Amino acid sequence: MILAHGTDVVIGKQIRFMKYQVLLCTIVCTIFSCGNDSGKTGSIKPLSSGKLNNITIVAEIDLWEGESGAIVRNTLGETLYGLPQDEPMFDLYYMPVDVFSGFARKNRTVLQLKRSENSEVNILTNIFAQPQTLIEVKGPDDEAIARQLSLNSAAIMTALQDTEVAEKQRRIGKSLNKDKSINKLFGLTLNFPSAYRMAKAEEGFLWARRDIESGSVNFMIYELNENQLDTETSLLEQILSVRDSVGERHIPGPVEGSFMITEKSYQPRMTRTEIKGLQTYETRSTWELANAFMAGPFVNYTIHDPENSRWIIAEGFVLAPSKDKRDYMLELEAILKSLEIQN
Repeated sequence: MILAHGTDVVIGKQIRFMKYQVLLCTIVCTIFSCGNDSGKTGSIKPLSSGKLNNITIVAEIDLWEGESGAIVRNTLGETLYGLPQDEPMFDLYYMPVDVFSGFARKNRTVLQLKRSENSEVNILTNIFAQPQTLIEVKGPDDEAIARQLSLNSAAIMTALQDTEVAEKQRRIGKSLNKDKSINKLFGLTLNFPSAYRMAKAEEGFLWARRDIESGSVNFMIYELNENQLDTETSLLEQILSVRDSVGERHIPGPVEGSFMITEKSYQPRMTRTEIKGLQTYETRSTWELANAFMAGPFVNYTIHDPENSRWIIAEGFVLAPSKDKRDYMLELEAILKSLEIQN
């Protein structure tokens, strides 16, 4: 009995030791396999850092001061359309090549100008951190790199804008509003921050807002029958006419008889895009109040939903007198592009 008892003790220790080895191996394997998009072994990717709408430009000083740098400043630093005052599309931060190491490589959005035998543009993700977009623009000299920047400016801009929208959506996802009004009224889901409150929710119309120090950030949703918009004629004029009538009915100003309309002196810009695979028309311009002095930017997404024979209109607008509005517009874009139809 004593011998058997001693054997049990030895076997028990061996089993515990084996369990420890298995656990240790699992931890080691996890450390060297997770967070690597390429599927190869390597260390865990650190979390990227950086403010929204900030782009790090990595280049040798002569490229930054040459034609290549000028094109970068003129495109990425271009004024964002639809704002009442000039604000750049992105804030640009130049970084010499020899400084781009260690912590600096954790920046979320990086544009790197590099001398190379081949002229090309590479859009890479999660190379040094995650989430991260690293765009390499290569060429044998400044002229060749500048040419690549010019030829691929639209793709570069789209990649950076999509990165910022996705990052804002990730941040919004940390504290979502649980209100179900959008789903009940329209059969839609929309991810928006818990700081928003419902200003109006009724059949066919919803308006939500977030109060800020100098005003408010707002979005509204409404719908039209499929035949209420004619894509064969001036769709922009129809969209603006509808939004003006909706503003008169639903978005009052602070004084009697005032309401939101499209500002007549600012030329709206409409482009075609997609939201969750649905044909969408994006309109950017500025709004104002009829019979009062107040104005701000708006972005309108007119979305075709053929399965339900309707148009969904999702619009965001900002009131922030004397304040920068670019980042508020990014927030609204991120919210509205999260829209999904529930089947």
